[in-house]
Amino acid sequence: MQRRTRRIALPTTLALLALASGAEAQTGGLDQQQNTNRLRQRYSPNKGSGDLGEALRKLRSDRPDERLEGVRMLAASDDPKTIEHLLGVATDADMRVRIKAIDELGNRRATDATPLFIQQLFLRETDPAMRQRVLVALGKIGDPRSTRPICDFLSRELDASTRGTAIFALGEIGDEKALAVLTKLANDPADPITSRLAEEARRKITNRGPPTVEIPSLAEDPAGTQR
Repeated sequence: MQRRTRRIALPTTLALLALASGAEAQTGGLDQQQNTNRLRQRYSPNKGSGDLGEALRKLRSDRPDERLEGVRMLAASDDPKTIEHLLGVATDADMRVRIKAIDELGNRRATDATPLFIQQLFLRETDPAMRQRVLVALGKIGDPRSTRPICDFLSRELDASTRGTAIFALGEIGDEKALAVLTKLANDPADPITSRLAEEARRKITNRGPPTVEIPSLAEDPAGTQR
C-alpha cells in the first residue's frame, strides 16, 4: 500500500508543479504587457492631443457644464495649441469656466496670458475673488512685465485679502523692481498684517540668489589653437 501511494503521489506532485509554473509564467507575461503599456502611455508624443478636437467642440457649446468639461480636457492635453485655446476661454461668461482656464494658464506659466490678466486685474467689473485668482496666476507665471502693474494696483483701495494676494504675487515673481513698494508697505505701522506680508515678500526677493551665469569656454579653431 505504501508503494502504491508513493507512485500516485509523485505524478500528482509533478502535475501541481507544472500548473504552478504555467500560472506563474502567465502572470509574468501579463505583468510584462502591463509595464509595456504604461511605458507607451508615458513616452508617447502629444499625450492627450487626440482629444483636442472633442475639447474644442465642447468649448463651443452653449452649456457651461460642457465648456467646463472642455477646459478640463484641455488641461489634460500636451498639444502646443492648448494655451491659445485656454486664452480664448479665460474671459468666459461662466465663472467656473473662467477660473479653471485662469488656473491652468498659471500652472503652465503661460507668459502669453500676462497682458490679458493685467487687463482683467484693472477692469471695474472684475470681482475681488476673480482678481485674487488672476494675481495667483500671475505669481505662478513669474513674468516681470506684471511687476509694475501689480505695484500700481496696490496703490488702490483694496480689501485685505486682495492686497495680501497682490503682495504674495510680487514675492513669487521675484522682480527687484518691486522692492521699493514692498519696503514702503513693510514699514507701515498702521497695518501690521500687510507689513508682515510685505516683509516676507521682500525677503523672498532679496534672498533669492542671482541668476546663474555660465562662463563660455574659449573658442577653439579646428586646428586646436585658441583664438
